Amino acid sequence: MRTAIALIALAVSTLIGAQSTRSQEWTPSQSLVLDATRAIDRYFSLLDHGEPKRAYEMMNDAAKASIPLTAFTEQNERFHAQAGPLLERRLLKFTWFKDPANAPFPGIYAAVDIATRFEKIDRHCGYIVLYQQPSGGAFQVMRAEGNFIDNATANKIETTQSKSELDKAWAELSRNCPNFPTANP
Repeated sequence: MRTAIALIALAVSTLIGAQSTRSQEWTPSQSLVLDATRAIDRYFSLLDHGEPKRAYEMMNDAAKASIPLTAFTEQNERFHAQAGPLLERRLLKFTWFKDPANAPFPGIYAAVDIATRFEKIDRHCGYIVLYQQPSGGAFQVMRAEGNFIDNATANKIETTQSKSELDKAWAELSRNCPNFPTANP
């Protein structure tokens, strides 16, 4: 029942999982927040408009090493064929880190929780992790993950089982989406 797509397979669990005893969260400048927001918008806009190769170019080298361009492109094409056009994307919460102790590289990280709706997918949530090198420069995508139940599957669950079973399936799946609203679509 769990339908999930991991657009990038590189795990940065230290950014969203357990933290060391000292707080690693950090408060960015307004300029960095704006840069990160623009990077997220550009990345997803490229994917939404059928330009996965250009979106792939926004990934850092470690993320690119985890998935070849052809596989990344095929995943994106399959997802968008299933999802249909974008209806809404909301950035729910930014969590910032600077030089986290257990991160793969020093620098600035932004973990951003996202809720999205597409023409054929009302239930979609996920996150994106951006990275900026200590020397500055453009944010790069380290990881992006989406979890969803497409509308056809949701209708099938509701029809053959019950609304309660659909709600249970979505609650289980959306547990992977930090800060996602718990209300059903």
